[in-house]
Amino acid sequence: MINIEEIKSKLREIITPIVESSGAYLVDINLKGFGKKLTLEVFVDTDDGITVKKCEEISRRISDALDFHDLIPVSYRLEVSSPGVGNPFKVKRQYFTNIGRFVRVKYVDELSGQVREVLGQLIMAGDETIEIKIENDENLLVLKYNQIIEAKTEIVW
Repeated sequence: MINIEEIKSKLREIITPIVESSGAYLVDINLKGFGKKLTLEVFVDTDDGITVKKCEEISRRISDALDFHDLIPVSYRLEVSSPGVGNPFKVKRQYFTNIGRFVRVKYVDELSGQVREVLGQLIMAGDETIEIKIENDENLLVLKYNQIIEAKTEIVW
């Protein structure tokens, strides 16, 4: 029986240095489908945003490395792309990359313990907290990372 989590862990060990040496960072790895329809999704980004050309370069390098290691015992399709707008952040570095953009954040209010959701502009991302400017509010909302349940970029028209 194939242990998916064990394979994903080994994939991370192989893929992370390839992505980082290409000037990007690994956001997430996902295996989906079964048998001949197995797809390995690799989500990458850079601090300035990722390009199709950079994804192609990383994809070729990952493909070569995976062929060498023969880690996935069945045929599969490799897809390398950006995490995309509207997908939840997976790593802290995504907050830094998205400063200035609008984000929708679901979080636990420290005082009430209630789950709340806000839409605002990400103004600052630090080691421990982020700051969000909410429209029509003079104060910035300061959230600790451990309060955040989910955050994602959102396009505001």
